[in-house]
Amino acid sequence: MQNWKDYSQLVYEAFRSTPSTDEMRDRIATANINSQSLLATDYLNHFNEVAMIVEMLPDMPDFIEDVKSWSPKSYKEHFRDSSFSDKELAIDAYDCVPTPYLVAFEGAIFRAVKTIQESIGQLETAISTADRDRIQIASSELSAKLEALMSTMRSIVNGELGTLAQGEIDQLLSAGSDRASGPSVVGPIAKAEESAETGGLDQNSIDSLFD
Repeated sequence: MQNWKDYSQLVYEAFRSTPSTDEMRDRIATANINSQSLLATDYLNHFNEVAMIVEMLPDMPDFIEDVKSWSPKSYKEHFRDSSFSDKELAIDAYDCVPTPYLVAFEGAIFRAVKTIQESIGQLETAISTADRDRIQIASSELSAKLEALMSTMRSIVNGELGTLAQGEIDQLLSAGSDRASGPSVVGPIAKAEESAETGGLDQNSIDSLFD
């Protein structure tokens, strides 16, 4: 690894090249990306995919394997793998999402993923009984939770954070904090290295490096 002086200069240069929020809003003016939140609703397709499978479980219980094999993707991972016409712009814009939207959005994602993962056991138990009504109840419960969370995500993406109830916002902020402090989070130096390689860097990475 380079010496600290050279490395810190590399990090600084990478961060300095990140567009401001206003500059990014100019860049996305003609894209299907919300100008307020700098987010795109196409990301919700990632959760729509598993939601549709869950709805089919009462008639096709074998599809539980597809639910179990579904893997969560981050916002940037989704767009890297998508056919979204402005995918590169969506990825770049994520580094400029205003903090209130970013924290609430990440909190909603965290809750949605956790809800899916925690519901698999209940779905499998229902399916093991071969009782369609019981499977219907379990799948409908998960579907309702996912729809509510996707509705929340959609509101955040559309810049409508102020329409959420205070209790819901508090839950999202708490979930976002849990996600940020979890074991899956990349360490600050590793995160800065990855960001520098890809040309993007967030403020938290910079702050962590120079604390």
